[in-house]
Amino acid sequence: MAAIGRMGALGVAVALSLAAGEARANPDVWVETTIAVAFDDERVSGLMVSWAFDDFYSAHAIRTYDLDRDGTFDSLESMTLRSETFDPLSGADYHVHVWSGDEKRHDVEVDNFEARIEDATLVYAFSVPLAPPLDPRNGPVTVSLFDPENFVDFNFPDSDFLLVSGAMGAGCKFRIARGEGAQSGHPRPVTLACEG
Repeated sequence: MAAIGRMGALGVAVALSLAAGEARANPDVWVETTIAVAFDDERVSGLMVSWAFDDFYSAHAIRTYDLDRDGTFDSLESMTLRSETFDPLSGADYHVHVWSGDEKRHDVEVDNFEARIEDATLVYAFSVPLAPPLDPRNGPVTVSLFDPENFVDFNFPDSDFLLVSGAMGAGCKFRIARGEGAQSGHPRPVTLACEG
């Protein structure tokens, strides 16, 4: 497949893949991701998510959307990048999966989207508000970044990939393990569970 065809706009490619029901053996885009979990009154009120794209996709996207070649995205470039590559992912909940117990949240919304260039790497940063907030004392809260079509592979960096904002309740711990049950097939869901 030609490079431009393989690396066309992320959202468009995902949408076409979903529409065609195409099963992919290997991902075409690799993303290193971090998650910051925001707490309000010991409940999970939102997520701050960052995606750092692989070198090949980054180079393609920067070449395509940094039209003035100044190494940054101005407001128009950022708006175009968002509308063509990020907004189409809304139908797939932006690959952000959230459960409270076994109940999955649908129609994930995002805000505060930002696209930037860091050392020739394309980075997306955005927040996912959770309203009403999820109380991990009532059952585990699980978050997974996962593309079931296997177009995008999400991985965590070696360190500092899971952060906390606000006060987490005593006796609450994060666990990362291959998904089971409701998260079956998800390779690295993050589960917050509280004792008592």
